[in-house]
Amino acid sequence: MIELSVENLHLTYGDNPVLKGVSMTLGRGEVVSLLGPSGSGKTTLLRAVAGLEKPTSGRIAIGNRTVYDGTPRSEIPAEERNLGLVFQSYALWPHKTVFDNVAYPLKLRKVAAGEIKERVQRVLDQLGLGHLGNRHPHQLSGGQQQRVAIGRALVYNPPVILLDEPMVGLDPRAIKELKETVRELRDQGVTVLISTHMLEMVEDLWDVMFVMEKGKIIGSYRKSEAGEKDLDDLFFEMTGGE
Repeated sequence: MIELSVENLHLTYGDNPVLKGVSMTLGRGEVVSLLGPSGSGKTTLLRAVAGLEKPTSGRIAIGNRTVYDGTPRSEIPAEERNLGLVFQSYALWPHKTVFDNVAYPLKLRKVAAGEIKERVQRVLDQLGLGHLGNRHPHQLSGGQQQRVAIGRALVYNPPVILLDEPMVGLDPRAIKELKETVRELRDQGVTVLISTHMLEMVEDLWDVMFVMEKGKIIGSYRKSEAGEKDLDDLFFEMTGGE
């Protein structure tokens, strides 16, 4: 089942084209690596999929629902798109507790208080944060802050979660914990799209790889088709070793 589909997506800032006909599909329960250097358009693509940037043309579908097809009337706002986005900066509310940060999307959706308490605690326990619900972000490590951001993205059970440069600034232990979390999400049938310029960080995670350069997808590969080639071989094959 296709959980996310992007077709011929274009996005321009003024006279500067940032996305130039990007197309990709993500299946259920896949870990998809979006690789490319800084400035290649990866973050802009994730923000456009999430509804935080307005494309110029193209189509975006989440599951069976078209959320953008180039016409203003059909565009679904960010808060109504059923996906989670974790920013590189985590974007946690500094004055809110861990519990309240994770609960925020449910409160926006006017979920009943009892259900909020149950769902938030379940997500915190799943991410190993169950004992930290009353702390504030400044009292947490970088890895813990990131897991809070992931919990906030997961709490309303989206089929797709987008992680923007999730391993930047993390120590080796936090990276290991993040990878374990991603594998657990895959096992639960969640589709995970990881945007990164750090090839070595996703070499043992990916099911599908897309390589992005100067606003375009220049190549893609499925792990099942890779044979004995590893991620480094495939990446350099597509980029010519650049």
